[in-house]
Amino acid sequence: MAVSKAPLRLVSASPAGEPADRALVEKLYQSHRGALCNYVARMLPGGQQDVEVILQETYIRLLRLDNLQHLRDNPRAYIFTVATNLVRDSLRRYMRRRGDAHERFDEGEHESREPSPQGSVEWQQSLQQLKRALLQLKPLTRKIFLLSRFEEMTYPEVAAALSISTRSVERHMSTALKHLQSELNDIL
Repeated sequence: MAVSKAPLRLVSASPAGEPADRALVEKLYQSHRGALCNYVARMLPGGQQDVEVILQETYIRLLRLDNLQHLRDNPRAYIFTVATNLVRDSLRRYMRRRGDAHERFDEGEHESREPSPQGSVEWQQSLQQLKRALLQLKPLTRKIFLLSRFEEMTYPEVAAALSISTRSVERHMSTALKHLQSELNDIL
């Protein structure tokens, strides 16, 4: 909290001048300083340094008063009101500048699970290319490939389901994989 460098404007209530007003402010401030310190400490999230800054600014504001009548009428209430307003101002500034509450936006953490329009088009094109390549396979080879890769059946399970040997399943899978690799080489 910055301390203002404006000149002090003290209005004297005594013919002797400033010293009486300053003495009154100092006397009242010192008599309420302990309670004021505890009060401010309860309102501020920071440490003792923040409390000292508010207390110092309160004292400076009291010294700058043009009219000490409020201070003479109810000194405790007036001093605490000045301090409360300073704490509120300090908290508002803190909330505006608070960098620790801001979350960094990391593109990787906020990626959409939905494909982009371009990604969706590319995906559809890849699927069409896969379908064409599968349709080029012999029906039995295609069926063996689909059972193995999409139905997640083991080679012995595929062999049993189609009443063929496991070795035949292996040969058909080898043929299917070679064909698909050559046809889909540009998207793999």
